[in-house]
Amino acid sequence: MKRFFQWLLFSLKWLIGGIIMLEVVSFLVICLSNYWIYGQLRDGDLVHYDPYALFLEGVRPTYHNPPPGKEALTFWFFGGSAMRGATDHDERTIPSYLAQIWNREESQLPAAMINLGEDGFNSLMETKYLQKLLIERRAPAAIIFYDGANDSAYFAQHRTPDAHQGYERVRGMIEDYHRSFFGLLKPLNAAMWSSFTRELYDKIRQGVIPIAPDTPVLRQFVDNCEERYDYVNKVAASFGSKFLLIWQPCWWAETAPVADRVKKEEDLILSKRSTLRHNFLVTYRALVARLQEKPYFINFQNVMCSRAEPVYQPDGIHMLDAGRKMVAQRFDQTLKERFLVADRLGTPQAWAAWREEHEERIQ
Repeated sequence: MKRFFQWLLFSLKWLIGGIIMLEVVSFLVICLSNYWIYGQLRDGDLVHYDPYALFLEGVRPTYHNPPPGKEALTFWFFGGSAMRGATDHDERTIPSYLAQIWNREESQLPAAMINLGEDGFNSLMETKYLQKLLIERRAPAAIIFYDGANDSAYFAQHRTPDAHQGYERVRGMIEDYHRSFFGLLKPLNAAMWSSFTRELYDKIRQGVIPIAPDTPVLRQFVDNCEERYDYVNKVAASFGSKFLLIWQPCWWAETAPVADRVKKEEDLILSKRSTLRHNFLVTYRALVARLQEKPYFINFQNVMCSRAEPVYQPDGIHMLDAGRKMVAQRFDQTLKERFLVADRLGTPQAWAAWREEHEERIQ
């Protein structure tokens, strides 16, 4: 019996030691991969708990907006880190560049661009955030979602219609207390779901296990996204706002030709075909196919293909300053075409004349 307990204690020590070592290795892999891709050890910036939106970093300042109280229009911009701006400079985000263009060209009708982008947010989290803001603030002239990348990435990680950043951690803490016997050990259970080992497993699933285009869970995910965007469109209209869903460009999803000289200068991580790229594109394209006929949907998928210099950061999704400027210019054209021109000109004849005058800028 004594030998049995000695063996049991020895095995338990090795088991605990193995679990600790696995977590340490997972921690190093996650941190080093974050540094390799994003240039920092952490994935995202400091966030705070919010009862409506789950977590928030807060509104990022936008440069070149008119003084408070003087703007004629207000635009709310939602999205993930691509909208918030993968840059340390507030004046180099998409909303800041857009405010500079708009308020220079439309001095008689200035507008405030409000950057509500949050690192890691996808359509689900943005919808929750929008509900919070419509409770707390006056509705804007336009509500713009800049989506595509995070919805595709988080579905590939979690394989559930409810995918979002932190999905497993939040669900594990709330549900699993009653769902399994291990849930009785609530602190350990929460630690397991929020562990680096679990995060590494999700990342491996994202990049190793392929998604079949006809899988039922993908169809359900696309159904949920469509219903969510239709809901946002109705909510916006009920507040007198207009809604636009801009499908963000990314290097992986481009289908139009790019200058050979630019391609040679671009140095992207995981640029070659892989399961990670396949999973991203399967989800991205499935969403485009479902949403492309919606009146609020505008596809920016190939707007960067005319670039004369590299515009993407190494991950192929976040952009350099040149890329954010190009996106801001296209935003300026889109917003004027969808909102400003219709309000000012009204008649089909006036609209046709304006479009002919600005055809080069609209294309």
